[in-house]
Amino acid sequence: MWGVDVLRVENIKNLIEDEEFSDDEFSTTEATDETQGLKKNQLSRFDCIATFPLIMPDLNEAEKFKVTLPLLTGPVIKWETNPGTIIENHLFNDPFKLIVAIRIGTNPQGKSTILNQLMTSNSTFSSRSDPRAEYGIPHMIGGSVEFTWLTQETCRMSLWNDVLENYYKEGAKDIMLLANLHGDALDYPDQIKFLKQFPSSFLVFLMPGCTEHHIRDFEALIGPKKVVYGCVNNKNIIGKKKYTIDTNFLTQDKTLKKVRNMFKDALYTGTSSFRADELKLGRSLQFTEGIKFSLSQILIDFVKYKTCRYIKMNVMQFQRKQQLEDGLQIWKNNHELQTLMNLYKNILKLPFEKRRRALAHLEREVSRLSMIESSEARNQAVLKKEELRKSSLVSNQENEKKIRDEIAKIWADVDCMSLGLEHFFRELGQIYKIFSISDQSNEIVLKLPELYSELLIGGHIIELLDGDAGSISEAWFSAICGHICRKYPKLRIFVVSILGLQSSGKSTLLNALFACRFAVSVGRCTRGLFMRLLFLEKDLSDQLNIDALILIDTEGLGAPEKMCDPESEKKDRILATFAMGVSNLTILNVLGESMRDLTEILQIAIVTMARLEKAGMAPDILMVQHVSERNAARLSEPEEKFREALREALEIAEKQDIEMGISNTECLQILDERIKKGQLLKQFRPFKNGATAYAPPSEQYHEDVVNLYNSIINDCKNSQSKTEFSEWHSLIQNYWDAVSHEDFAVRFKNIKEIHDFIDLGKQITRLKETIDKAFSKHEESIMQIIRSKLQNWSSNNRSNINLRLKNECLELIEKGLRDVPCDSNCERCGKIKKERIDLEKYLEDKNNEKCEIETKQTIENYIKLNHQSVSAKLIQMLEASLIRKGISSESTDIINKHLETMLKNMPHRGFSDNERKQKVEIVWNLLRNHISSRNDAIPVEEKIDKEVEDEYINILPSELYQQYKSGNSPILPRCKAYKIYRSFDIRKMQISQYLEKRDFYVLRNRLDNLVDNILKRRASYHFYPGTVRDLKKEISQILNPNYLAEFKWNVHLYTLLKFKPKVISFQEEWDKENTPLGMLDQKKEEYLKVIDTRLQYGNTLVSEGHIVGEYLLKVIHEKAMNAGSEERKKAARDISWLNCAESVRLKYFERLAYQVQKGNKEEAIQHFSCPKYRIENWFISTVDNNTSGNPKQKYTGTFNAEFNRVFQEIRNCQSFEEIKKFVNNYMTEVDKVDYKFDLKDSQITEDLKILYKAIEEELRTKGGGRYPRQESFQKPNAWMDDTRIHHTSHQPEGLTGKGYKFSNELVAKSCHKWTDNCEWYEGDKLVKWSAIKTSHPDWKFDPHFIHFFNDLMCWFFEKLHGDIASKRDKKPASYDELIKNGCRNLDYHSIISTLKTKI
Repeated sequence: MWGVDVLRVENIKNLIEDEEFSDDEFSTTEATDETQGLKKNQLSRFDCIATFPLIMPDLNEAEKFKVTLPLLTGPVIKWETNPGTIIENHLFNDPFKLIVAIRIGTNPQGKSTILNQLMTSNSTFSSRSDPRAEYGIPHMIGGSVEFTWLTQETCRMSLWNDVLENYYKEGAKDIMLLANLHGDALDYPDQIKFLKQFPSSFLVFLMPGCTEHHIRDFEALIGPKKVVYGCVNNKNIIGKKKYTIDTNFLTQDKTLKKVRNMFKDALYTGTSSFRADELKLGRSLQFTEGIKFSLSQILIDFVKYKTCRYIKMNVMQFQRKQQLEDGLQIWKNNHELQTLMNLYKNILKLPFEKRRRALAHLEREVSRLSMIESSEARNQAVLKKEELRKSSLVSNQENEKKIRDEIAKIWADVDCMSLGLEHFFRELGQIYKIFSISDQSNEIVLKLPELYSELLIGGHIIELLDGDAGSISEAWFSAICGHICRKYPKLRIFVVSILGLQSSGKSTLLNALFACRFAVSVGRCTRGLFMRLLFLEKDLSDQLNIDALILIDTEGLGAPEKMCDPESEKKDRILATFAMGVSNLTILNVLGESMRDLTEILQIAIVTMARLEKAGMAPDILMVQHVSERNAARLSEPEEKFREALREALEIAEKQDIEMGISNTECLQILDERIKKGQLLKQFRPFKNGATAYAPPSEQYHEDVVNLYNSIINDCKNSQSKTEFSEWHSLIQNYWDAVSHEDFAVRFKNIKEIHDFIDLGKQITRLKETIDKAFSKHEESIMQIIRSKLQNWSSNNRSNINLRLKNECLELIEKGLRDVPCDSNCERCGKIKKERIDLEKYLEDKNNEKCEIETKQTIENYIKLNHQSVSAKLIQMLEASLIRKGISSESTDIINKHLETMLKNMPHRGFSDNERKQKVEIVWNLLRNHISSRNDAIPVEEKIDKEVEDEYINILPSELYQQYKSGNSPILPRCKAYKIYRSFDIRKMQISQYLEKRDFYVLRNRLDNLVDNILKRRASYHFYPGTVRDLKKEISQILNPNYLAEFKWNVHLYTLLKFKPKVISFQEEWDKENTPLGMLDQKKEEYLKVIDTRLQYGNTLVSEGHIVGEYLLKVIHEKAMNAGSEERKKAARDISWLNCAESVRLKYFERLAYQVQKGNKEEAIQHFSCPKYRIENWFISTVDNNTSGNPKQKYTGTFNAEFNRVFQEIRNCQSFEEIKKFVNNYMTEVDKVDYKFDLKDSQITEDLKILYKAIEEELRTKGGGRYPRQESFQKPNAWMDDTRIHHTSHQPEGLTGKGYKFSNELVAKSCHKWTDNCEWYEGDKLVKWSAIKTSHPDWKFDPHFIHFFNDLMCWFFEKLHGDIASKRDKKPASYDELIKNGCRNLDYHSIISTLKTKI
């Protein structure tokens, strides 16, 4: 064609060298690389043209022409007749009328020039007026026929208004086409005869040189066809002068009106039938080889007969249900699917060129059928959209929502009828997955991936990501890519993706850049991600240091029909993250000046990429903004806002790395650099010279495309992150798994929401800490008052003083906590009030009612929880204090009574050390015997035996009861558990009556935990009446009803004998803290010192001074120990991974995996035999052995400070009463110190200095940091998070030794993958999985939310299953079992590095 600017990139190296194009560079050579035998893509593209060749010269044979009708049949032409009414016409398939423009004779300004004056573009048809026409007529232009359609987009306003508008408004559905024959019509009779077979009329332009004879010859050719004549600068024709055209005045409307009238006359012609297969061709014409192919036509007819909706919704079952346990059976039962796939396979098995042709035919026709089927629904959507627009003007929100729902329902219906090649590709992928496991010899497995790899190599577009299911068919995609890797093992690639809002022209831009065939919006937009592989010529490959480009076209973001749908918005963010994460360069396509929605999506994508483990790609961005004009002043502000938004996302990834869980910011460095340099934006002028879909092309757009080429090529050349195809396709699935499982960052709509989330989280945490401190302060205050009150405890049990004290203390606890946070002058509570007001104001400003309600409820629940826990703790402490006080008072009286007698008989020299020691022992034994004499409690062992007798004597077989009495526990794995059914089925004859090891381990663990569970529910670890009864009930609930009765009793016996020593041990520990004798024994050393001091100094102030000094030092020591223990706890809390049960497990398994990777498997094998026990023991050991912090230093500092304070306070006292008051108050500052300083009248008469001296001597002798600290600081494991929830995904079944009944092979499947209808053997009985789950109410049957945790468990199984099998008398899992359940070829380093980021 004349003057069409064509970019030929076989000389693309000139772009790299920054040279300008010259005219002689526009050649049509096509390069090949003989070494690879591969046709290289030349990255060539034609500017979008407004006309198409219907007849064109045959370049291989002179005076022969090709008729391109087979290639042009089917595309959809759309136009709007009335607002909301869209007419669709499938070219040459649906009714049409053809106006054929021809000339007879010649003229300098010819027919095409005249026609162009009526078209939107002056170069619609090739003419002598085109650029570079001075070089002559294009070679072989004569005899060719161009055509276009006459719609508002192609016609100038005058032609449209005067002629065509009324034609279409009258309801005509026949599209009007205009064909232009180049050259003198009489020189090409075959073309005339061919065109007259269409429903056509002729516009004949009679040029100078045309005679009456020529006209008669022409009329003889066309017969009765309607003809409209126009004389162009020709005065010799008689009778044809109705329309005379003088080209000297061609630009004048008076002249052009005559041409328009010619069109009007030609417009209304009769409709004649037309069948393409009946067209006759002259000897000089022949049809081009169309894409229609017999095999593809059979499949098209099948789809047409069944309808697109039926095929998609009823036949293609697999892609709609990604996880099907019985996929092979569904395939066997679905005969229609078999027929459909066999027809599709027949196409794929064709030779390569025929395969491409058949697939193009299939794609075109199935798309056409889909559009026809859905046209009515799509028109309804257009009308509803207009209805929505009108509704929004009157602000009727309820009606708007209703219309939106209706629109969404219509589009869902359209989607059910939307069928394309990608659906065949998806279904085949799912079928491949089934056969790759069940029938590896099937040709679907053996041949089809290779055939598809040939298509991909040849430039065919395939689906990368299923946009409906949000998944990648990993096995299918990997098999295709595997063939490419084998053929080109070192294939170097550069990946370019495109992102943009829906209908922003993404696919169109990619097509313009790389001459692709990505589907553009014709009623069915891109869904998911599509990719194309383009190989480069050798010269260009050498320049760029790559062999091929990968192009990724993405689903449009921000679909209007999904507006206000949080899940759809989340999906957009996931898709954007994935596309950017697997690309070297992402083109952001922005339509117009508004880019807010896309900006928000990209912000989240940037943060999400930074949260994910490094993918090996360093994404870069180029933004293409389509604007009506390049007004720098108007466009700079949106661009700067966009840059600032991306900078903000980069900043939050860098600075808020802990709060956001950022693991990798290296991937963002290139993007950061581009933003800083201001090289982000490329502005594009309009794609067309007009606003409508079929407006003529824009030369400015073409220039912008060339400029964008420059940037892409330069970016590719300078990129440091190029990769090989083998690495990239392996990355795809892993990265998609990571992105699709990333639920944290993508929940946010934009960076502002992330900032708000972090800020709100900090405020809530700060408020919770303030609440904790306030309750702690009130707790300590209440406890100190209680201690002071208990100083008035009376040793006289008959007195009501003690009962009154107890009630006062209980009332104090209730009142003291009732109003916390209180309104008094409490500083801590005042801070709570202030922070709550600030938080409420913050939430009000955010205008998020749901968040406000949830936050307030969170704080209320937290305060309530503190109320409950602090109240329970104080009551428990009060009860213990009351018991201790009772013992202490009584013990003091008993000691004083016995000492009084001894001191009366003391010799003047006093007692010797040996005598004192003997007398101390005598007094202690007398005291202990007295307290013990009141202890009439039955030993706990007798209580247990009595309850066992009461509960079991009449039901437990006598021999088993004797076993209980003798302590002889049964060995459960050796006890028969199941009946054996006599049957001729040889398989059932092989069923064992005994528990499998795995079943025994599960049962044993549950039985061993029973005592803990029962006592934990009562919040007290000691024996209580009815303990055995409760135990018996719990055992019965655990037991499988299919067990033999004998086995059930053995389980009861086993549990009772495990229970008995455990409860005895618990009771002993409980007695120490809660019985008079136990508490007395705990105070033995304290009482021995008091007795010894009294015996040494007598009932004097010296004696009391030393005792006071000893108790003061005890309190100082306790306070210092508390400070040291708190320091140790704080140090442990500061280790981030210790603060969450999830991270504890991750840390544990990281260590375990490291051992296995080094070849040390035993610890891991032991773990999986008893996971709860192993992980909890490891945790306690890890926490208690933590060496961070300095508790000893904290102890020393606190001790010295308290010692100095006490010493000074004693010196400041001016009387016995002041000393008494200080000492007794100081005793209340710690728990479990029950000393009360009380002087007799006889002692008060002595000199106060004696008491001073005795106290100071005791303090100096044993104080000053020399106090013996024999016990260790409190271990910090008490605040461990509960890790009891069991994620079944943690381990494939075989890790615990579970095997298949008949093959005896270990099971690689994880519990969360079993469906409820799956059956398990329990002994010889089949039980549904749903029933088994109900027997484990505390288990969580979901995959782990950190999906790499699931992968780690599969990795463990891959490494350990052989060793486990040998230990458990099983067979290792089969290769197919491992593959099917994802337990093969797992990358240890990738999994562990990801887990480390989570830790």
